[in-house]
Amino acid sequence: MIHAFLLYDSRSGSTLLSSLLNCYAGVVVTQESHFISLMLENYRDEQAMTVDGLMDLIYSEPRFCEWNLEREKLRGRLAGLDRLTYRAVIDAVFAEYLAVRGEAEPEVLLIKGARHDAHLSKLREILPDVKFISLLRDGRAVFNSKLDMVSLSGMKMSNNVFQAAFDWKKMLRRLDDQPLIRLRFEDLLKNPEFEVNHLLDVLGVSSAGREMTSTQQDYYQLIGKKQKHLHKNVGKKPDRKIAVKWKDRLSPAQIQLYELICARELLDNGYQLCAPRDLPFKESAKMILGQGLHWVWLKLRNIFYYTFIDRSIFRKLREKRFEQ
Repeated sequence: MIHAFLLYDSRSGSTLLSSLLNCYAGVVVTQESHFISLMLENYRDEQAMTVDGLMDLIYSEPRFCEWNLEREKLRGRLAGLDRLTYRAVIDAVFAEYLAVRGEAEPEVLLIKGARHDAHLSKLREILPDVKFISLLRDGRAVFNSKLDMVSLSGMKMSNNVFQAAFDWKKMLRRLDDQPLIRLRFEDLLKNPEFEVNHLLDVLGVSSAGREMTSTQQDYYQLIGKKQKHLHKNVGKKPDRKIAVKWKDRLSPAQIQLYELICARELLDNGYQLCAPRDLPFKESAKMILGQGLHWVWLKLRNIFYYTFIDRSIFRKLREKRFEQ
């Protein structure tokens, strides 16, 4: 079984791609979860892992809980391992996951979850056969899609140009010069059959594995109740118009500021700049100042939230050390 990780920013079409690939007999796409990232970030040394510690850690994640794995059964699998290693834990979790979904071991297990792009080198060590699929969407469209969208944590995904632009830049920087299977969301919308078949070719899915099957569950039905509001268009025919809706919704000043920050990255990935050149200076300055002050406030709010409420600031610091 080949393990493939889907790398993406939120609101970049990952669920659309997942729903398309999950229709094939040889591919199983997991529901979203960060359990692997959590394990790597909290256990820098796999010898420090314990069954109780792992159970408390992975079941602390709401998305993992929506996989509906019976806690005691998974505990039994982990307790029965000869030794707790990263690979053994990953295999045990996915074996239980496939059993719960009623799926046989597929040719390709596509693993969906955030923060995997921060652990590429470690994942290659753990899973020698691993492949990474990078799904990229125009950053301006990502920002537009995140506007006023509430995440699972109850916080808005992004309503600040600086935050959205710098987050998109950082994601691209982490993926620079990496051996990845690269796909643009816009190309997927334009010709989904071609792009999906290309992915199946690169992943090495057999003729039998390319058969469409009705035995696999509708991917939308697998999405947890708390996340369904984020994926209302999954299962519907892809709408090409959503690729350019940001042009009508974002103001000229927002587009100009975003392109000022991400011009090189946009051009390098085949996206054209379209900010008006005759925008009044007063309008541009007002946008920069307002969004700049708002960005500073967001930074302070996030420090407070992740220190005293979510209490994950120290985990994030460990994550940075882990990758050095």
